[in-house]
Amino acid sequence: MRIAESGGPRGQAAQDTGFIASVECVPVRDRDGTAPAGLSVSMPGVRYEPRRLQALVATLEAAAHALEDGLSDGT
Repeated sequence: MRIAESGGPRGQAAQDTGFIASVECVPVRDRDGTAPAGLSVSMPGVRYEPRRLQALVATLEAAAHALEDGLSDGT
């Protein structure tokens, strides 16, 4: 499934240092529905709390929608 279809990648990514970071991403869409950008948040695995995931994604989605509104009105 493409990122544009699924809304964005979710999961954990290992970094070269052996450090684990949790990553969430949401698309920022233009007037045509194309996703020319995205927003994400990552953090050390030790700071990640699964119970906060829904709130993090909601915050990212709200920020993405605000950017989309700016793209649609030309600001």
